[in-house]
Amino acid sequence: MTSVLPRRGSNQSSVLASGLSLIGAVTTMIVTFGIARLVSQNGLESAGVFFLPTAIVSIAGTTAALGTQTALVYFMPQVLAVGGSPRKLVRLAIGPVLLGSGAVAATVFVLSGPLAELIADERVDDIATVLRILAPTIPAWSLTSALLGATRGLGTINPTVTIQQMARPLAQVIGLVILAVIGRLDPIPISLAWGTPVICAAGATLVATARLGGLSDLGPSAVTATEFWSYARPRAVSTGLQITHERVDVLIVGAMLGTGFAGVYGGLSRFATAGNFIAFALTQAVSPNLRKAITAGDEFAARQLFHWASGWMVLTSWPYLLIVATKFVPLALLLDESYRTDAGLLSILVLGMIVSAVCGPVEIHLLMRGHSTATLSTTAIALVVDVVLVIALADWLGITGAGIAWALSLSSKNLVNTYLSSRWHGVTSASRATLTAAIGSLGAILPIAFLTPNSYSGLMITVIVGGALSIGWIWFNRTVLGFTTPAASGSTSPPQPLSRRSDWASSDRRTSAPLR
Repeated sequence: MTSVLPRRGSNQSSVLASGLSLIGAVTTMIVTFGIARLVSQNGLESAGVFFLPTAIVSIAGTTAALGTQTALVYFMPQVLAVGGSPRKLVRLAIGPVLLGSGAVAATVFVLSGPLAELIADERVDDIATVLRILAPTIPAWSLTSALLGATRGLGTINPTVTIQQMARPLAQVIGLVILAVIGRLDPIPISLAWGTPVICAAGATLVATARLGGLSDLGPSAVTATEFWSYARPRAVSTGLQITHERVDVLIVGAMLGTGFAGVYGGLSRFATAGNFIAFALTQAVSPNLRKAITAGDEFAARQLFHWASGWMVLTSWPYLLIVATKFVPLALLLDESYRTDAGLLSILVLGMIVSAVCGPVEIHLLMRGHSTATLSTTAIALVVDVVLVIALADWLGITGAGIAWALSLSSKNLVNTYLSSRWHGVTSASRATLTAAIGSLGAILPIAFLTPNSYSGLMITVIVGGALSIGWIWFNRTVLGFTTPAASGSTSPPQPLSRRSDWASSDRRTSAPLR
């Protein structure tokens, strides 16, 4: 078999990559809602039987990727720059991932019964059965995550969008629709419909990595195992804690309040955490070029890209989050009438996402500068805050308490990361791009949202009118927001930060920070 040379010159522009990622994120969001709707058809307890095991699989699969999905983005440009071997780097990452994820899958399979008893007090046998069926998807999930990091490091977001954000979730929802048509929305068929595309995605990702030259064996090994895992190990723990932070509330609610409440919380929280799809997609899109600028020592380009990406994050996520916060009743009814009572939970959950969005892709900024240990610390703090507050508030306020805990913990994590970014590099999201995006989002959505009823008609009017106003605002501010170059619009000034501290970041005094 002839080796495919890595495509060193094929880095996508950040605008193009972000646009593709946004399309993928929107697809994932829509499909996620479709899945939640379908699995809720047999009642809230049946929804809990789905949400609880898939939460465990997501946590286990992401954790078992061992941080390689970020480490490969971090090291691949370095390998390509010196003519090193992408294959040696990928092999360095994948071996431990396969061993670790296989061990985790075996553990979940063997201990499915005790795990089910730990996270639920109802439908324990069904949950244990689903865990055993889904255990083989854990290595596939881990392998997909790692190899997609390699493809992004090779300069393209396309495999991440097509495989992870579109093909896999679409295949899952198509399978569930077929089951709904034939009347087989039972735990075992649902598990197979959800799990089979996860395994297929791993094979597709391996093919994509090979086609991009990620398995080319030309050149020396440019990164040592010590170097790679010194960066990846803290990120491995951090990633595991991060996905745990996203899903642990469902598990605690199930253990404390019952499977039915877990179904309600898991279904409604999908609307809020869908904002994560947008944020995650944008960070994945900008991380290769951000790392490339930092590696080249171009602090101006790195700071400019971070400011633009922060504006894009607000511009794409705030309108959606504001709609969720104000039109929670019709959104809950999209799932089922039984979700109406607790629909107000959505207004609480999105607050954490709103704060996180305005902080910009600050975590990936720290990671691309080598601060994997620091981001581990902030993620651990957020998880501890979340668990403690959920336990303290859920028994008192029910799932509303769990929502408050999640919003506070998520906000605290991103605010601490912002402080660290400012202290070490003088870079925060505060810029003309971010301010312009925030003003446009608030002005486009909130007035029409408050003037229309909290119903399907009000939701549609807000989406249509707010969307049109947002598009108009983007067009008139396209240069400030980074969608056109200053030269093309007759301006020579780059986006200016709101603080002089960001200007100081470009000086030699702040260009090299030690790994923390």
